Amino acid sequence: MMKKIERLQAARIKSGKTQQQAADVLGMSKQMYQKYEYGMSKQAIQTAIRIAKMYGTSVEHLWGGNPA
Repeated sequence: MMKKIERLQAARIKSGKTQQQAADVLGMSKQMYQKYEYGMSKQAIQTAIRIAKMYGTSVEHLWGGNPA
């Protein structure tokens, strides 16, 4: 079973984006994005939704639901 942070990283890699590209799309610094990916920051719901939409998945899949 994948850990929550592994699902976010896997979604990014599957999308073909680098961390910098993901951060640019979301309008945040690469360092802030890395905090989400490495699990060092609590996800604000709006940002979590934006990240999930960017990867074509759900917040639940990336941060808390059953792995799909």
